[in-house]
Amino acid sequence: MSTIRTQFGPVTNFSVTLNGLATGAARSSAKVENQNSRYVDAICQFKIKPASGSLGDRYAVYFFAWGAADDTSPIFPAGVTGVDEAVSVTLETLSIRQIGSIYVPSAGILISPPFSVAPAFGNVLPPVWGVLAINRCGLALDATDNLGFWRGVEFEVS
Repeated sequence: MSTIRTQFGPVTNFSVTLNGLATGAARSSAKVENQNSRYVDAICQFKIKPASGSLGDRYAVYFFAWGAADDTSPIFPAGVTGVDEAVSVTLETLSIRQIGSIYVPSAGILISPPFSVAPAFGNVLPPVWGVLAINRCGLALDATDNLGFWRGVEFEVS
C-alpha cells in the first residue's frame, strides 16, 4: 500500500524590501516562479520590527498573495509588476486575497505564524506568484530585521 506524505522544499527568502517600509505604504515581492518546481502550496512566514513611536489605528501589517496563470507573459493585479517595488494601495489592491497579518501591539521584533498561500488561489498555487505587504500599524518598519521567507509544499508517494 502506498503512503502519501507532505514534503517541504528548501527555505527561500522572498525578494522584498520590508526594511524602512513607511506606515500606509505597500511593497510587493519579486515574483516566485513555480512552473518548474510545481509546488501545490507554499508556507510563508514574516519577521518584522516596527520602529519605536505611537501606534496607528489599525495596528497590523497585512500580507496578500498575488499571482498569474500565464508564466510566459504574466499579467499581475493591483499594479504589481513582478519585481520588488513599492506599490500604491488602491481599491484594486483589496481585490487580491489576504493570506495573513501580524498584529503590532508595540515596537520590537514580531514573528508571524506560518501562512498558507494556495487558499488565495482556490487551493492551487499558480505558475507565478508573490506577496504584497501593507503596513497599517502606524509605525514605519525599522531599517533592519524585516524579512519574509517561504517553503514549497508537495506530496511524496512512497
